[in-house]
Amino acid sequence: MQHHTHTALFTTVSGVVGGVGKAISAKPLLLAITLPGLTTVIIYAAASAVAGYVVKKLLDAASRKLNQFFNEKSADDNE
Repeated sequence: MQHHTHTALFTTVSGVVGGVGKAISAKPLLLAITLPGLTTVIIYAAASAVAGYVVKKLLDAASRKLNQFFNEKSADDNE
């Protein structure tokens, strides 16, 4: 795994743990929290993180392709 992947995983896990911990520590909310509801929140957080990661990878790939295109074009112009 690359360093960026470790950072993304750490950020996602700490965000989920922090959000769930804060929700559990709030006394009025404690009675409203159910296991299915908690599971749903965790699944949505994970899905959101995966979607963000995929979009980032797609944008990175598109950026590389555009850079290659413009670099090749400028090299052709210089000849």
